Amino acid sequence: MKKFLLNPFEQFSERALVVFGIAATVILSLAGAHFNARFDGVLDLHFYTPTFIRDTLRDNALNVAVLSLTLFTLGKIRNNKTRFIDIFATSLIARIPYYFLPFLNWNNVILIESENLMKQFLTAQPGVFPNFESINIVLLFLFTIVSLLFLAWFIYLLYKGYKVATNAKGAVEVVLFAITLLIAEIVSKIIFYLFN
Repeated sequence: MKKFLLNPFEQFSERALVVFGIAATVILSLAGAHFNARFDGVLDLHFYTPTFIRDTLRDNALNVAVLSLTLFTLGKIRNNKTRFIDIFATSLIARIPYYFLPFLNWNNVILIESENLMKQFLTAQPGVFPNFESINIVLLFLFTIVSLLFLAWFIYLLYKGYKVATNAKGAVEVVLFAITLLIAEIVSKIIFYLFN
């Protein structure tokens, strides 16, 4: 089970990973829309209302495409034998943990508390610290911690899959991977800005 959760890329064929990844992306995108989630960037998750299924599906399709193309470009530069299907499978599978975060927005609790927090900051008088309810702070703090853990899991899976697909080794590859991930985030944000 541990290997399945932390490194499925060495256990399953790329075709099986692609089929499972596409199915998970579609199903969990539908769930994400139900919980008003928008994945508006490779590393981003925000809650808006209303959110439509087409938006969440488009978000995830764009993010997978941007991740696949940027990592495949790096992979080809570093190892000419890198195959697109391996990088595509990696991008699909690695994002799956991230798709579970919207479930934490049950009854829009994260959206409502975030909006309340922002309202208090914006309406507070200069020099006066807003008076927050402790339950709001605890909820948002817990959501932040869980989000960071799932983000770390996503990046870990992404690197593991990239490493298997490209035979990457050494610290230089880690740095190049990190830079490419940041480039993917920037590109995805530009695309989302142009679409909206």
